[in-house]
Amino acid sequence: MKQHTIRTVYAVHHSHTDIGYTDLQEHVIDLQVDYIRTALRLMQDPAHADFRWNCETLYCVEQFFKAATPEEQQQFLTLAAQGRLGLSANYLNFTDLLDCSIFARRLAAWRERFAQAGITLNTAMCADINGISMGQRDAMLDNGIEFLYTNIHCHHGMYPLYQNQNAYFWENAAGHRLLVWNGEHYNLGNVLGLRPNHIPNFMTQDRLGSGPAPQDDVEALAQNLDNYLTECEENGYPYDFILASVSGVFSDNAPPEPLILQTIQGYNQKYGDTVQVRMVSLQELYAAIAPKLRDAPVFHGDLNDWWANGVGSTPYAVKHYRDACRSYELARRLDPDLETHDPALAREAEDSLLLYAEHTWGHSASITNPYESMVVDLDMRKNGYASRAHEAAARMLGRIARDQGDCLRYYATEGTIQVHNPTGLTGPRAVEFYVETLPAGLPDAVIRTEDGRELRCQVSPHPRGRRISFVDTFAPGEVKRYTYYKKEAEETRLNTRHCYVGAERIRDIVNAFDPVTYRLPYEFENQFFRLEYQVGKGLCRLYDKRSGRDLLPKEGVPFFTPVYECTPVRPGITDVYEERRLLGRNIRGQHAKQYPAVLEEVVCEERGPVFTILRLRGSMTGSMHCDVVLKLYEDLPRIDLRLELGKTLSTDIESVYLPLTLDLPDHQLWLRKGGREAMRPGVDQLPGTNMEYSMSDDGLAWVGEGGGVLLAAMDTPL
Repeated sequence: MKQHTIRTVYAVHHSHTDIGYTDLQEHVIDLQVDYIRTALRLMQDPAHADFRWNCETLYCVEQFFKAATPEEQQQFLTLAAQGRLGLSANYLNFTDLLDCSIFARRLAAWRERFAQAGITLNTAMCADINGISMGQRDAMLDNGIEFLYTNIHCHHGMYPLYQNQNAYFWENAAGHRLLVWNGEHYNLGNVLGLRPNHIPNFMTQDRLGSGPAPQDDVEALAQNLDNYLTECEENGYPYDFILASVSGVFSDNAPPEPLILQTIQGYNQKYGDTVQVRMVSLQELYAAIAPKLRDAPVFHGDLNDWWANGVGSTPYAVKHYRDACRSYELARRLDPDLETHDPALAREAEDSLLLYAEHTWGHSASITNPYESMVVDLDMRKNGYASRAHEAAARMLGRIARDQGDCLRYYATEGTIQVHNPTGLTGPRAVEFYVETLPAGLPDAVIRTEDGRELRCQVSPHPRGRRISFVDTFAPGEVKRYTYYKKEAEETRLNTRHCYVGAERIRDIVNAFDPVTYRLPYEFENQFFRLEYQVGKGLCRLYDKRSGRDLLPKEGVPFFTPVYECTPVRPGITDVYEERRLLGRNIRGQHAKQYPAVLEEVVCEERGPVFTILRLRGSMTGSMHCDVVLKLYEDLPRIDLRLELGKTLSTDIESVYLPLTLDLPDHQLWLRKGGREAMRPGVDQLPGTNMEYSMSDDGLAWVGEGGGVLLAAMDTPL
C-alpha cells in the first residue's frame, strides 16, 4: 500500500433505520432493539474493547429503553458516557412532512434524560435521505446539537455542494451554526471491504469494477482503500482523515457485526503504519475531526429533498396525515396543558405523526411486486400511523369540546355556539358548523351575537344535515358566543314583469333585475375579484379589483387547471422498474406527455349572502372524475379551491399537477418547511440541492412591496 496524505479512516458502524422497507414495521423495530442488546453484549467482552456501535436514530434507543431491563439500561448509559456507544440526535430519518415542533420536544426530553446520566447529546447522523428541512436543523440547534454526519443515497438524488466527503457550517437566520460532514453512501464501508463482502452488487461494481479481487479480506480492504484514497487525493481532498459508514451486511436494518472489528484489526496490524482505520462512535468522531474543520465554509438555506415527490404518491393518506397534524396542533392551542389532561392520547398522536413522517414509503418491492402480501401489509401499516394520529387528535378535540360544554347536535335547530379564534391574527374569519337534521328541519337560520346583532348567514347542505356559515371579526385568541335558531326559507316566486327568466326557469337573459345569475356560466364577480371562464378553455381571467390587475399569466396552462403527465412504460424496451431507473433525478422521462384538463361545464352549486360555489366540471386523460370547485366569499378576499380527482390505475409513471403561477411582477415566492425561517425556492438553498420542486408546511406566499398573495395548502405539501 502506497503512502497517502489521508492517514486515518474513521469507520462508523451502524444500522440504517428503515421503519419498514425490509420487513413489517413492528418486526423491524424488534430487530433494532435486539441489535442494541447484541452490541451491549459484544462490548462487555474485553476481546471487543475496540468495537463501536452507533445508534443511528433516537427512536431505536427509545424502543430499547421500553424493552430493556434496568441493568441493560445502565449498561447502555455507561457505554454512551464512555463514548463507546454512539448517540445520534436524529430521531428518525424523516421526510419534510415532519412536524418539527414534535421532533424538538422529543429531542429535548432525551437530552434531559441523557444529561441526568452525565451524557451530553451533541451529535447526530442521518442516512439514505436526500434532504433535511431548516426546521429540523433549527430543532437540533435549539437543543444543543453541534455536529451532523449525513450519508445521502444518490438514488434519484444527490449530495449538496456538488461533491461528497467535505465539511460545511450550516448557519441559520439567528447566526447559529451546525457543523455538517457531507459524507458518502452509508454502505461505503461495505464497498471498501470493512465488512468483507464476496457477493457483487451495483455499488461494488460501480466503485470497484468487475475485475478480480484478492481473496484475502485484509488484502481486499487494503487494495480498495488504496484506490479510493488515491481517487480522493487526486480530486483535491484536503484533510488527513476520511469517513466511511459500514453496516453488518450490505442491507438496510442490518445487525452489528464483530467481523468488521476483526478485519480492521487485521488490516491495522499489516498496514496501520501507512493508513490507520479506527472504529469510532459519533462522539469520538466529532471530538477527533472538529478541531480540523474550524475553517469549513459557511452556507445558508434549505437542504431541499430530492425525494419530496415520493410523498405525492399517496395523496389520500397524506391528506389524512396533514389533517391529523392540524387537529393535534389545534388541540394544543386550545388546551396548553394537553399532556397533563390527555397524556396517553398526546403521546399516541405524536408517536404516530413521527412514524408517518419517517422516510420509508413502502416495501423494497413496492414497484416490482405491488401485489405481494408483504407489500400491501407494509402500506396498510404506514397509512395506519396517519389514521392513529388522526383518531388520537380527534378524541382530544372531542374531550376539549365537552369540557367547554359541547353537546350532541342531533336536530338541535336552535341553541348557542362558542367560537374560538386559535390564531394570533386579527380580522374577519369564516365560521361554520353543522346540525344533524333533515333539510326540512332547518331550511334557513338566524345568527345573533351576544349583544343581539344579527349576522348574515347561509344554510347549506351537509352530508349529515345542514351547515350554517357566517363571517365575523375576531381578535387574537378571542372567544365569542352566538345564538342560532331556525328560520323558514323565504318563498321565491318569479317576477313576471321583468324579462330575466323564461317559462323553463332558465335565467339566461341579460337584464338589470337579476344581473348576476345570467353571467354565472361565463363569469363571477364580487367586491374583490372578477373571474372569467370559458368551456373548452378553462379559467381565462382572475382580476383583483384591489390592485387593478389580472393575476393570470398570458401564456401557459391556466391557474389551477389540472394537468395529467405520463411517462409510459415501453413494452419490450423497459419494465416498471427500468423505466423509473432511467429517470435519474428527473420526475418525468424524455418521452413524457402532458394532458391538461378540459373544462366541459360550469355549474353554480350554491349562491347566498355569505359565499358562492362554482363547480368547473372537466375531463382529463388518466381520470374518471376531474372537477375543480371554487368557493368565493362576499366579505372576504379569499377563494377556496378544491380538486376532486378520480384517478384511473396504471403502472406508468404518472403525475397530476395544479399550476399555481400568478402574474405578480416584482414579487418573490416564499414557503416554509418545519420552522421559523421561510425560504425562497431556488434562492435560499444549499448549492447543489434539488431545484425542481419543494415541499411546504403551509402553502405559498407571493410577497411584494405593494401587497401579496397567500395560498394555503391544506391537503397537499407539494
